[in-house]
Amino acid sequence: MLKLIKLEWQKHSLWKYIRNAMITTIVLLGMLMLIASDPSTGEITAMTRKSTIQTLTDMFMNMAYFAFTGTMLASFVVSEYENKLINLMYSYPIKRRKILVAKVISVCVFNFIALWLSKLFAYTVLPLTGFGSVATLHVNSFSVLGDSLLNTAITVCGGCIVLLIGMRKKSSKTTIISAFVLMLVILGITQGNVLPYTSISGISGYAIQIIGAFVAVFLSVRGIETEDVV
Repeated sequence: MLKLIKLEWQKHSLWKYIRNAMITTIVLLGMLMLIASDPSTGEITAMTRKSTIQTLTDMFMNMAYFAFTGTMLASFVVSEYENKLINLMYSYPIKRRKILVAKVISVCVFNFIALWLSKLFAYTVLPLTGFGSVATLHVNSFSVLGDSLLNTAITVCGGCIVLLIGMRKKSSKTTIISAFVLMLVILGITQGNVLPYTSISGISGYAIQIIGAFVAVFLSVRGIETEDVV
Protein backbone atom coordinates (compact mmCIF):
# COMPACT_ATOMS: atom_id res chain seq x y z
CA MET A 1 0.00 0.00 0.00
CA LEU A 2 2.82 2.40 0.89
CA LYS A 3 4.45 1.85 -2.50
CA LEU A 4 1.16 2.60 -4.26
CA ILE A 5 0.77 5.81 -2.27
CA LYS A 6 4.28 6.94 -3.16
CA LEU A 7 3.59 6.07 -6.80
CA GLU A 8 0.49 8.28 -6.77
CA TRP A 9 2.44 11.20 -5.34
CA GLN A 10 5.16 10.80 -7.96
CA LYS A 11 2.73 10.36 -10.83
CA HIS A 12 0.75 13.49 -9.97
CA SER A 13 3.77 15.69 -9.17
CA LEU A 14 3.22 16.22 -5.46
CA TRP A 15 5.39 19.34 -5.46
CA LYS A 16 2.71 21.08 -7.53
CA TYR A 17 0.18 20.52 -4.79
CA ILE A 18 2.67 21.53 -2.10
CA ARG A 19 3.16 24.81 -3.95
CA ASN A 20 -0.59 25.36 -4.24
CA ALA A 21 -1.07 24.55 -0.56
CA MET A 22 1.62 27.06 0.42
CA ILE A 23 0.02 29.78 -1.73
CA THR A 24 -3.39 29.02 -0.24
CA THR A 25 -2.03 29.21 3.30
CA ILE A 26 -0.23 32.51 2.69
CA VAL A 27 -3.34 34.10 1.15
CA LEU A 28 -5.49 32.96 4.07
CA LEU A 29 -2.90 34.19 6.56
CA GLY A 30 -2.98 37.61 4.89
CA MET A 31 -6.76 37.73 5.29
CA LEU A 32 -6.49 36.69 8.93
CA MET A 33 -3.93 39.42 9.63
CA LEU A 34 -6.35 42.02 8.32
CA ILE A 35 -9.14 40.62 10.49
CA ALA A 36 -6.85 40.42 13.52
CA SER A 37 -6.30 44.18 13.38
CA ASP A 38 -9.75 44.50 14.95
CA PRO A 39 -9.25 44.19 18.74
CA SER A 40 -12.69 42.65 19.18
CA THR A 41 -11.54 39.46 17.45
CA GLY A 42 -9.45 38.66 20.52
CA GLU A 43 -12.48 38.26 22.73
CA ILE A 44 -13.25 34.76 24.05
CA THR A 45 -16.74 33.53 23.20
CA ALA A 46 -18.62 31.58 25.86
CA MET A 47 -19.86 28.97 23.39
CA THR A 48 -16.50 27.90 21.98
CA ARG A 49 -14.12 29.07 24.74
CA LYS A 50 -11.90 30.30 21.93
CA SER A 51 -11.05 33.74 20.63
CA THR A 52 -12.88 34.83 17.51
CA ILE A 53 -9.64 35.01 15.52
CA GLN A 54 -8.76 31.43 16.44
CA THR A 55 -12.20 30.24 15.38
CA LEU A 56 -11.89 32.13 12.09
CA THR A 57 -8.44 30.64 11.53
CA ASP A 58 -9.83 27.12 11.87
CA MET A 59 -12.87 27.95 9.74
CA PHE A 60 -10.97 29.49 6.81
CA MET A 61 -8.32 26.78 6.80
CA ASN A 62 -10.89 23.98 7.03
CA MET A 63 -13.02 25.38 4.23
CA ALA A 64 -10.03 25.83 1.93
CA TYR A 65 -8.63 22.34 2.45
CA PHE A 66 -12.06 20.71 2.30
CA ALA A 67 -12.29 21.99 -1.27
CA PHE A 68 -8.60 21.14 -1.81
CA THR A 69 -9.28 17.51 -0.86
CA GLY A 70 -12.16 17.29 -3.32
CA THR A 71 -10.08 18.88 -6.07
CA MET A 72 -7.24 16.42 -5.55
CA LEU A 73 -9.67 13.47 -5.62
CA ALA A 74 -10.95 14.79 -8.93
CA SER A 75 -7.39 14.74 -10.26
CA PHE A 76 -6.12 11.53 -8.65
CA VAL A 77 -9.22 9.42 -9.28
CA VAL A 78 -12.02 10.82 -11.43
CA SER A 79 -9.89 12.40 -14.16
CA GLU A 80 -8.16 9.05 -14.71
CA TYR A 81 -11.54 7.55 -15.56
CA GLU A 82 -12.12 10.40 -18.01
CA ASN A 83 -8.81 10.00 -19.84
CA LYS A 84 -8.85 6.17 -19.58
CA LEU A 85 -5.55 6.12 -17.67
CA ILE A 86 -7.28 4.02 -15.05
CA ASN A 87 -7.36 1.14 -17.55
CA LEU A 88 -3.57 0.96 -17.39
CA MET A 89 -3.61 1.02 -13.59
CA TYR A 90 -6.16 -1.78 -13.48
CA SER A 91 -4.00 -3.90 -15.78
CA TYR A 92 -1.47 -4.29 -12.96
CA PRO A 93 -1.57 -7.58 -11.00
CA ILE A 94 -3.07 -5.70 -8.05
CA LYS A 95 -6.66 -5.63 -6.90
CA ARG A 96 -8.55 -2.64 -8.23
CA ARG A 97 -9.93 -1.96 -4.77
CA LYS A 98 -6.43 -1.62 -3.36
CA ILE A 99 -5.43 0.78 -6.13
CA LEU A 100 -8.43 3.02 -5.58
CA VAL A 101 -8.07 3.01 -1.78
CA ALA A 102 -4.37 3.90 -2.17
CA LYS A 103 -5.39 6.91 -4.26
CA VAL A 104 -7.83 8.09 -1.60
CA ILE A 105 -5.33 7.58 1.22
CA SER A 106 -2.61 9.46 -0.69
CA VAL A 107 -4.93 12.45 -1.02
CA CYS A 108 -6.08 12.30 2.61
CA VAL A 109 -2.59 11.97 4.08
CA PHE A 110 -1.30 14.93 2.07
CA ASN A 111 -4.21 17.18 2.99
CA PHE A 112 -4.14 16.18 6.66
CA ILE A 113 -0.45 17.12 6.92
CA ALA A 114 -0.86 20.28 4.83
CA LEU A 115 -3.91 21.52 6.76
CA TRP A 116 -2.47 20.85 10.20
CA LEU A 117 0.85 22.49 9.33
CA SER A 118 -1.03 25.46 7.90
CA LYS A 119 -2.93 25.88 11.16
CA LEU A 120 0.24 25.60 13.23
CA PHE A 121 1.90 28.15 10.95
CA ALA A 122 -1.01 30.55 11.43
CA TYR A 123 -1.08 29.96 15.21
CA THR A 124 2.64 30.78 15.31
CA VAL A 125 2.74 33.77 12.95
CA LEU A 126 -0.40 35.64 13.99
CA PRO A 127 0.79 36.40 17.55
CA LEU A 128 4.02 37.79 16.06
CA THR A 129 2.09 40.46 14.15
CA GLY A 130 1.74 42.50 17.32
CA PHE A 131 -2.05 42.63 17.28
CA GLY A 132 -3.51 42.28 20.75
CA SER A 133 -6.46 40.34 19.36
CA VAL A 134 -4.36 37.27 18.75
CA ALA A 135 -2.69 37.10 22.15
CA THR A 136 -4.91 34.14 23.02
CA LEU A 137 -3.42 31.99 20.28
CA HIS A 138 -0.93 29.72 22.04
CA VAL A 139 0.46 26.98 19.83
CA ASN A 140 1.94 25.18 22.84
CA SER A 141 -1.49 24.66 24.38
CA PHE A 142 -2.51 21.00 24.38
CA SER A 143 -6.15 21.97 23.93
CA VAL A 144 -5.31 23.99 20.81
CA LEU A 145 -3.18 21.23 19.32
CA GLY A 146 -5.65 18.48 20.18
CA ASP A 147 -8.62 20.39 18.81
CA SER A 148 -6.78 21.26 15.60
CA LEU A 149 -5.79 17.60 15.07
CA LEU A 150 -9.36 16.38 15.51
CA ASN A 151 -10.77 19.20 13.41
CA THR A 152 -8.22 18.59 10.66
CA ALA A 153 -8.91 14.85 10.45
CA ILE A 154 -12.68 15.37 10.27
CA THR A 155 -12.36 18.09 7.63
CA VAL A 156 -10.24 15.89 5.35
CA CYS A 157 -12.65 12.98 5.84
CA GLY A 158 -15.54 15.23 4.89
CA GLY A 159 -13.82 16.15 1.65
CA CYS A 160 -13.96 12.51 0.59
CA ILE A 161 -17.75 12.63 0.31
CA VAL A 162 -17.45 14.09 -3.19
CA LEU A 163 -15.68 10.93 -4.36
CA LEU A 164 -18.99 9.12 -4.72
CA ILE A 165 -20.42 11.94 -6.84
CA GLY A 166 -17.35 11.95 -9.06
CA MET A 167 -17.34 8.18 -9.48
CA ARG A 168 -21.02 8.15 -10.43
CA LYS A 169 -20.76 11.02 -12.92
CA LYS A 170 -17.22 10.23 -14.11
CA SER A 171 -16.66 13.98 -14.33
CA SER A 172 -13.82 15.84 -12.64
CA LYS A 173 -15.59 19.18 -13.13
CA THR A 174 -18.67 17.88 -11.32
CA THR A 175 -16.44 16.60 -8.52
CA ILE A 176 -14.77 19.97 -8.05
CA ILE A 177 -18.06 21.88 -8.12
CA SER A 178 -19.53 19.42 -5.62
CA ALA A 179 -16.54 19.95 -3.32
CA PHE A 180 -17.14 23.71 -3.17
CA VAL A 181 -20.90 23.29 -2.69
CA LEU A 182 -20.44 20.77 0.14
CA MET A 183 -17.77 23.00 1.65
CA LEU A 184 -20.32 25.79 2.01
CA VAL A 185 -23.08 23.48 3.23
CA ILE A 186 -21.24 21.21 5.68
CA LEU A 187 -18.51 23.47 7.01
CA GLY A 188 -20.88 26.41 6.94
CA ILE A 189 -22.89 24.55 9.58
CA THR A 190 -20.12 23.02 11.72
CA GLN A 191 -17.63 25.89 11.44
CA GLY A 192 -19.51 28.92 10.25
CA ASN A 193 -21.80 28.84 13.27
CA VAL A 194 -18.79 28.33 15.52
CA LEU A 195 -20.02 25.07 17.04
CA PRO A 196 -17.36 23.16 19.01
CA TYR A 197 -17.16 19.38 18.78
CA THR A 198 -18.19 19.16 22.43
CA SER A 199 -21.68 20.46 21.68
CA ILE A 200 -24.52 18.26 20.47
CA SER A 201 -24.81 20.14 17.18
CA GLY A 202 -21.06 19.97 16.67
CA ILE A 203 -20.95 16.24 17.23
CA SER A 204 -23.81 15.77 14.78
CA GLY A 205 -22.08 17.83 12.12
CA TYR A 206 -18.80 16.00 12.49
CA ALA A 207 -20.55 12.62 12.58
CA ILE A 208 -22.21 13.43 9.27
CA GLN A 209 -18.83 14.14 7.70
CA ILE A 210 -17.18 10.97 9.03
CA ILE A 211 -20.06 8.63 8.21
CA GLY A 212 -20.62 10.31 4.86
CA ALA A 213 -16.95 9.87 3.94
CA PHE A 214 -16.85 6.17 4.82
CA VAL A 215 -20.11 5.51 2.98
CA ALA A 216 -18.87 7.41 -0.07
CA VAL A 217 -15.58 5.48 -0.21
CA PHE A 218 -17.31 2.15 0.43
CA LEU A 219 -19.87 2.67 -2.34
CA SER A 220 -17.12 3.88 -4.68
CA VAL A 221 -15.04 0.71 -4.32
CA ARG A 222 -17.96 -1.72 -4.10
CA GLY A 223 -18.18 -3.87 -7.20
CA ILE A 224 -15.16 -2.22 -8.76
CA GLU A 225 -13.43 -5.57 -9.30
CA THR A 226 -16.04 -6.59 -11.88
CA GLU A 227 -16.80 -3.14 -13.26
CA ASP A 228 -16.22 -2.62 -16.99
CA VAL A 229 -14.04 0.47 -17.29
CA VAL A 230 -13.40 0.27 -21.04
